[in-house]
Amino acid sequence: MTSQLNVDTIVDKAGSGGSNVKMANTSTYVSDGGNVTQNTVQGLAKNWLSATEPGSVGDSFNTSTTTDGGSGIHTITLTNNMASTAHAAVTGMQDADMACLGESGRATTGYMVTLLQRADSLTRTDGDHFSALFGDLA
Repeated sequence: MTSQLNVDTIVDKAGSGGSNVKMANTSTYVSDGGNVTQNTVQGLAKNWLSATEPGSVGDSFNTSTTTDGGSGIHTITLTNNMASTAHAAVTGMQDADMACLGESGRATTGYMVTLLQRADSLTRTDGDHFSALFGDLA
């Protein structure tokens, strides 16, 4: 037998504020049109970071360390590993004259980002960049 709970707000037992909500990895949500359901946990970014210079992270989630591998090469090591190397990274640059080659060096423990200077024949260079990683955690 299935049941349904209809509420406007969920608060803690004392009624003083928000509450922690735990979701199983099979939790779903209904699309805007109401015709499709999606797995909530699979759609969340498992890692993100904003790096302001080589080896210096401005803010991040699930990032253990970043390593400066030389001009324009940055390796991101995860706090919690991915289930496989079949993950996807979205990367970008803060500077319009720079390009981010994107993810390479895939591993369950992290990934590598390569930054290029577009103005001078795409040579590797350091700069502000950001990334987000999607896939299944181990």
